[in-house]
Amino acid sequence: MNLKTLMIAAVFGLTLSPVLAVAETGMKSMSGMDTKESTGPVQSRGVITAINTEKRKITLNHEPIPELNWPRMTMGFSVAPEVDMNGLKKDDSVTFTLRPAEKGQQVTAISKQ
Repeated sequence: MNLKTLMIAAVFGLTLSPVLAVAETGMKSMSGMDTKESTGPVQSRGVITAINTEKRKITLNHEPIPELNWPRMTMGFSVAPEVDMNGLKKDDSVTFTLRPAEKGQQVTAISKQ
């Protein structure tokens, strides 16, 4: 390995390290949030900013959720298998219910407003 390649690798490693450290902490690193999990259902309102019915994923720009100590933000969620996603589309205003899942919160009910 020549010196130029070694230097590029070192610089790349130094710039990537902080990014990976933040990624590993997940939402714990998000300013203004703690990641307390609810023990029961939590309801909120929001607007669909992206939807993938095949992968059962939805991205919502949601109102603050005090039960989780979350500010207004846009974030993605998995959608439970029993939830009917037909008729939902980007820019729909919705009400939704979240429950703790294996990773974060999962949408267990959703309907247009």
